[in-house]
Amino acid sequence: MEAKEATRVIPNLQLRRERERRNLSQEQLAHKIGTTALNISRWERGSTTPGLHFRQKLIEFFEKSDTELGLTQKEVEGTQEHNSSPSTDMDDVFPISDEFVYDSAIPSPPVTSKLLGRHHLLNDLKQQLYHRKNLAINGLPGVGKTTMVVELVNTREVLEYFHDGVLWAGLGPEPELPRLLRRWGSLLGIATAEMEKLSSIEEWTKAIRTTIGRRRFLLVADDAWRIEDALAFKVGGPNCVHLVTTRFPEIALQFTEEGTTVIHELSEDEGVMFIAQFAPEALTREPDEVRALVQSVGGLPLALTLIGRYLRMQTHSGQPRRLRTALHRLQHVDERLRLSLPRAPAETSLGLPSETPLSLQTVIDMSDRYLNEEARYTLRSLSVFPHKPNTFSEEAALAICARPAEILDALTDSGLLEVSGPGRYSLHQIIADYARLHLEDMAVEERMVQFFINYLETRELDYSVLDVEMNNVLAALEIASKREMQSDLVRGVNALFHFLQARGSYALAEAQLKLAKKVTRSLKYKPGLATTLLNLGN
Repeated sequence: MEAKEATRVIPNLQLRRERERRNLSQEQLAHKIGTTALNISRWERGSTTPGLHFRQKLIEFFEKSDTELGLTQKEVEGTQEHNSSPSTDMDDVFPISDEFVYDSAIPSPPVTSKLLGRHHLLNDLKQQLYHRKNLAINGLPGVGKTTMVVELVNTREVLEYFHDGVLWAGLGPEPELPRLLRRWGSLLGIATAEMEKLSSIEEWTKAIRTTIGRRRFLLVADDAWRIEDALAFKVGGPNCVHLVTTRFPEIALQFTEEGTTVIHELSEDEGVMFIAQFAPEALTREPDEVRALVQSVGGLPLALTLIGRYLRMQTHSGQPRRLRTALHRLQHVDERLRLSLPRAPAETSLGLPSETPLSLQTVIDMSDRYLNEEARYTLRSLSVFPHKPNTFSEEAALAICARPAEILDALTDSGLLEVSGPGRYSLHQIIADYARLHLEDMAVEERMVQFFINYLETRELDYSVLDVEMNNVLAALEIASKREMQSDLVRGVNALFHFLQARGSYALAEAQLKLAKKVTRSLKYKPGLATTLLNLGN
């Protein structure tokens, strides 16, 4: 029996030489013409040839004919040479057509895994992609929304499902919508002459939707600050899915009627393991200090990333002194907020200008600038409350900030103030730290003390209510002591005594009463002294 003739694939050395002559990597060339490095690799090896769209792109980019670029080369049959060795590159990662569009604007995936504790969420998002038309993901700035979506669009299953491609628009506070839509049009192959005729957002969206037709794309609008911006990229046909990420819950709700996905902070244990990815030596040497740091930033992934990278830099020399110094520095709120590191242009930017270093301060500054003056003042005022997981009532918040309730609505819509239950709110640790550093009106603290002293005196025996407000009451008493509001301190301590006694908090009651005793003697405030001594005796 005659042996079956083998097929030999001829590498396209002409295309490769033209690329190398311009000092371009496969990834850089892919970026230039709107495809993937995988496709460039296949074309150069000769395992596939570009379709008409990308053939024209290559001809225009290199300013060479298809013959000069080796694009007319065919497989040579009839030879005895056959390469049967397995593929060593990405050929078998997922089936992909030459017309597949993988947007080069998609940020690079993180080097280290950022999905600790979030694999279940990743799988849930995949299922939503397969069954919905619109997805909205929201959460605090720095909580990892973009990182999650980058992981999502780089999974084999998602790329197989959206077999025509993934388009990405990074929005931010001031997106250039025409430029972003034009880039999408170019990636989709809309002729330059036709694009020159498009002058409005409506014309762009209609042209892109017509070009997409019934193809299956995943269309991502990342970091939307206005619903109008997000909706401008809702341009897919019946087989497409639109995904938006935003720090604003209101935008997420407006974008989809199918429900939103909120990305929360990491748990304390997950946060510790997160830092260990960057600086395992820090966790080995100083486990308690590392855990305390995780608590201080409330498990926010951006904060953990900055801290982890900083600790890694301080531990590489192996000198314990440098690690201890670094940990001591990070105990200070202002140091944690200012901690920054340079970033590569392809890394996620959270809407920051490319020249701006990534820090908690700069990221929260963006949201802070978005607020009007009244909302900004209110946010700073609310920082006198203990941070999350503590909560505070709307009644207390309004009394302390001395602003109307609508301001609280504005802060919740901005994503900076969290609703923790009917009529109750909380501030994340990082947001509270930032707002506290910018608090200038100290009358806020006086209103905090006055509110909770009156609260104690009118609800002295309502123990169930005091249970809920205990952290806030103690914070008010601490402010009274610090600000030397002595008569208020004495009144508050004595009003709190019966509750502490009933709850068996004897050590706390004794400490508070001894402080009140010291104050009353210095003031020679006899009514307060008598009550304090009586309670202390009890």
